[in-house]
Amino acid sequence: MDNIQKLREETNPVFNTAKATLLQLAEAGHADAALMAARLGLDLAGVTYSDEGKKAMSRSNVATLELRYRSMNAFIEATGAKTVVDLPCGYTPRALEGFIAYKRYIACDLPAVTDEMGPLVEKILAERGQKRKVAYRGVDATNYASLRAALEGVEGPLCITTEGLLMYLTEPELAALMDNIRRILDEFGGVWITQDPEVSRVYISMTMVVMNDSAKAKAAVEALGRSANMSEVLKAMAGDKAQSALNATKSTFSGEADVTFGNVMLVRGTPEQFAAAKEALRAHGLKAELSPVAERMPRLGSLDPERTELARQAMEHINLWTITPDGAGSDPAVRTGGEFGVETAVNGSELTVTLRGRVDSLTAPEFLAAFEKVAGENTLTAATVDMSGLEYISSAGLRVLLIMTKRLGAGSVTVTGANELVRSIFEQTGYDDILTIR
Repeated sequence: MDNIQKLREETNPVFNTAKATLLQLAEAGHADAALMAARLGLDLAGVTYSDEGKKAMSRSNVATLELRYRSMNAFIEATGAKTVVDLPCGYTPRALEGFIAYKRYIACDLPAVTDEMGPLVEKILAERGQKRKVAYRGVDATNYASLRAALEGVEGPLCITTEGLLMYLTEPELAALMDNIRRILDEFGGVWITQDPEVSRVYISMTMVVMNDSAKAKAAVEALGRSANMSEVLKAMAGDKAQSALNATKSTFSGEADVTFGNVMLVRGTPEQFAAAKEALRAHGLKAELSPVAERMPRLGSLDPERTELARQAMEHINLWTITPDGAGSDPAVRTGGEFGVETAVNGSELTVTLRGRVDSLTAPEFLAAFEKVAGENTLTAATVDMSGLEYISSAGLRVLLIMTKRLGAGSVTVTGANELVRSIFEQTGYDDILTIR
């Protein structure tokens, strides 16, 4: 692994979850997913577990990923959009799907993903003698300039998809994403579709369907029909097994991605949560229409017919969100930011880092590289990070600050000059307890 790829992975570890998705689609019997996994050198045995409980969890995850991926494809195709903007594209084989042949496909993700996926897809299409309008672009979802650059020369209307993204965003990142999508849809037209707001409901429901005997699975589906609140579904089960399975699911994702879950767009099913999510969209000039996932329920190769039917019944109560501008609200915030820069200076054992522009998924590896170079050449005990020229910092940048703190010791990293937005990001993510902020 070259050094830049290593730095990208350290600052953006969620890409590991994207690889797990490809492996699980391969295990579900998706031929192109298996081909891509083999070409990337990924080990399909990585999703095969030894003990019976983990095998059951594997079956649940595989079925859930297959359901989400295939149903998203059906909803994308139904929009009739000329251009699909997959944000993030991950390691899925969507570029090779039949319906994409009639559209332009803009695959957006972190450079760690797109640098691998772009050449791979191009080679597979060439081997098949297929010509498609497919492009892979390295972007940061919170960075409007990078998103807009990825769409240069594109014709609308667009279908923007987010699949497996929202759960990894902090509240400030979510706000930036909504503003960016609003600006893009205002310009190009089209829709933003996602299942992410109800992703936990999908996983809970599918876990109940896959991991229990028929009677208990049916009871869970019936409970879901009576109440949108997922806690009611759990109460319908013999709780120990259900709850331990869900805990294992959460641990699996936390371990793969090294992130903290939770923002206003993630709903477990209460009316208050749905209302809060819709209000958050309205605050950014967006509105949502909810459609049952069952409307585009795919055939699932990973489940037998009985379980597939139970899954379909569950998906009658879980939604895909179609989001469009509402024609109201204030203009989206413009946070383009100046050119990124990082400078370092050492005085004895103390490091000073000066940042400008934006530290996000695209620039965080450069920030980390600058720190690691100095740390490798000097014995450091403390660092001051001057942010007076910094406009914005994302979770990738926060991760670099955490790496610095772990290397130098608790209380060793001091931040100065942070603007109001950056300070609010520290407060909302708990980094004001990790860093010394002046």
